[in-house]
Amino acid sequence: MREITERKKTSHELQWVNEQLQISIDQMPVGYILWDRAFRVLEWNHAAEKIFGYLKSEVLGKYAADFIVPVDKRYKVDEVIRYLQEGKVSSYSGKDNNIRKDGKLISCQWHNTPLKDMSGETCGILSMVEDITERHHKDQELKKYGTLFDNISDLAYICDTEGNVLFLNKVFEELSGHKPDEFIGKSFAPLFEGEDLEKAKDLYLRTLNGESPQQEVRFKVTGKLCEYKNFPLRGETGEIIGVLGTARDITERKQMEEALLQSEKLKSIGTITTGIAHEFNNILAIISGNVQLMEEIYKDHTELRKALSTIKMATADGTEISRKMLRFTKARKITTEFVSCDIRDLIRQSIDFTMPRWKSMAQSKGINYHIDTKNINEVPLILCNPAELREIIINIINNAIDAMPDGGRLSFGTWSKENTIFMNISDTGEGMSYEVKKRIFDPFFTTKLAIGTGLGMSITYGIITGHGGKIDVESEEGKGTTFTLQFPVTATVKSDILKGFPEQKQEIKYNNLRILVVDDEKEVCNMLERCLSSNGYYVKTVNSGAEALELARKEVFHLVLCDMVMPNVNGYDVIKALNELKKKPKIGMITGWGEKLKPINKSGLSVDFILKKPFEFSALLKKIDQVFVVA
Repeated sequence: MREITERKKTSHELQWVNEQLQISIDQMPVGYILWDRAFRVLEWNHAAEKIFGYLKSEVLGKYAADFIVPVDKRYKVDEVIRYLQEGKVSSYSGKDNNIRKDGKLISCQWHNTPLKDMSGETCGILSMVEDITERHHKDQELKKYGTLFDNISDLAYICDTEGNVLFLNKVFEELSGHKPDEFIGKSFAPLFEGEDLEKAKDLYLRTLNGESPQQEVRFKVTGKLCEYKNFPLRGETGEIIGVLGTARDITERKQMEEALLQSEKLKSIGTITTGIAHEFNNILAIISGNVQLMEEIYKDHTELRKALSTIKMATADGTEISRKMLRFTKARKITTEFVSCDIRDLIRQSIDFTMPRWKSMAQSKGINYHIDTKNINEVPLILCNPAELREIIINIINNAIDAMPDGGRLSFGTWSKENTIFMNISDTGEGMSYEVKKRIFDPFFTTKLAIGTGLGMSITYGIITGHGGKIDVESEEGKGTTFTLQFPVTATVKSDILKGFPEQKQEIKYNNLRILVVDDEKEVCNMLERCLSSNGYYVKTVNSGAEALELARKEVFHLVLCDMVMPNVNGYDVIKALNELKKKPKIGMITGWGEKLKPINKSGLSVDFILKKPFEFSALLKKIDQVFVVA
């Protein structure tokens, strides 16, 4: 008896749902039009009659463009039909001008969705249209009925005024990770958590107040981010009886947008930073060079040499600062020593390296950290620069320890899927806000105001992308943080290291070696001239690429020391021209740009050595000795 009663109850509930759906369609405030593949009208509701002034009987079986689309816009109809039928777009939304029966031009909001048959072929098009000429903020469209809901690519749902779900199409399972039956007749709240739950509630309440809001909300189980659009459903007397909505998966689009934004940020800041560092290195080179000259001249002046030593140390500090400034801008290009490596070994080495922080030092303060490695599984080898990846892991471990000042758990995991290796590092620390998480990979952004440079995570981002990988972060305040790193199992890695320095050395007498110095900084030229001349070389200097080429064609030089960044004729132009000379000189590049110069190898240009500003004179003399056998 109870079973019969339950069946009757279920039957009545389903009947009530169907009645509500039917009422909703009959009373829809927007036009509901169904077309066949040729865009001929199959269905035309009362709202469509009111919007366009044509009765249903007047338009059935007719081609829409003939009577509601302006002549100069009819080509767009054919375009939309083709895109929808060919599956190039899952739907089409937009505002268009249309024509009423009385000839009046009106503005309409359209949402078109292809309908597919059991074989997946497009069998028709469902359109929702609203006249927004006089009411731009009117409730928007979207109401599907029965199987029509199951044949659209977006999630469609209906809720009553109590927040209970009345209808869900089959897209729901893919997006949410739940079967529709689990939520029919129940609240939608368990689908979301935290900030996303608050967004979902706000979206629902605003709809009950007569709005047609949009919001981006993420499902709890799958983590898929969807764009929601809600519309109020009204009864015969105009009262709101429920909520109709659609949700579109925008997870991949958002990831691409965020990746592009991050790339543009790094590119813009990197361009500025690299330029500053280059000028900074030129200044340091002049200071360092003159200090070295003075050290040589005043060998016996003890007090002066002490002062010079202090200046030299300050110059070295400045060089290190410049190196750090450049680090995140060139991270993609510095991964030149790739070897096959087991990422599990790198994790264990990093854990051992940081042991003093999470064990010895922590225990001395009465703090305990638990290191969980049980989820580190066997994975294929990857091609990588081990030192760089260890640097990344150590940086994340140190940040995690900072986020757990009272102790906690630090967990590691590895797994593989298809051609990708995954590694995650999770902590039970303080977590981070949405704003912090959004900026975590920005250069110079730090939450450690007293001690942080803000370069750690931006360098991490650069190194990961330089390895062809990805890095994601999931965090919530008070709930810890998880970093997930991805690496390709195999990759074609080409080193940009300049190779092929000539093995043959040229015998030239000390006093016969002719050197041309090319640098737009006069002080750099003067400094090098004094250094090289004092070591027995014949030296000429010029301050532009054009002067260098003119002089090189007139006189014979055995070695050209050339700066790269100069106005008008730059170092690349000079090297190219020198390479083409019949008596080609040896070439040494002296630059403040560091790794930015590596593409010269791909340009087919030949150089014999590179020195990065600032440098020791002894390093320059050693390079010259390597190129020439001096007798």
